[in-house]
Amino acid sequence: MSNKMTEQIIKDWQVPSREERETILTYEEEVDQWHIYSDVPKHARKYEKFIDESKRYRKGYSVNSGQLVMVEGYIIDGNVGISKKRKLTEKQRQKLAENLKRNKR
Repeated sequence: MSNKMTEQIIKDWQVPSREERETILTYEEEVDQWHIYSDVPKHARKYEKFIDESKRYRKGYSVNSGQLVMVEGYIIDGNVGISKKRKLTEKQRQKLAENLKRNKR
C-alpha cells in the first residue's frame, strides 16, 4: 500500500564509494520516532521492512543492478538498540552451521 504523496522512488541512485556510505539513526523526541537514512546497500535491504510508508520516505535503486541500495524514512514497529558483537568459539560456529544445515532440509 503505497501513497504517492509520501513516497519518492529513485530508480537511478548512484551508490557512493565504500568510504562515503553511511547509516544514520536519529531519534526525534517530539514525534517519539526513530528516523533512518542509509546508503549502505545491505542496511537498506535489511531495514526496508521497518519504514513507515504512511509518512514521507525515499528508496533508491542502483542504476546498475536495479537493487534497493538506499532508504530514508521513519521506523515503525521496530526497536533500535546497540549490543556487543557476539564472539563465537570454533565449536559454537560448527554447532550453528550444523543446525542451519539440519533446518534447511
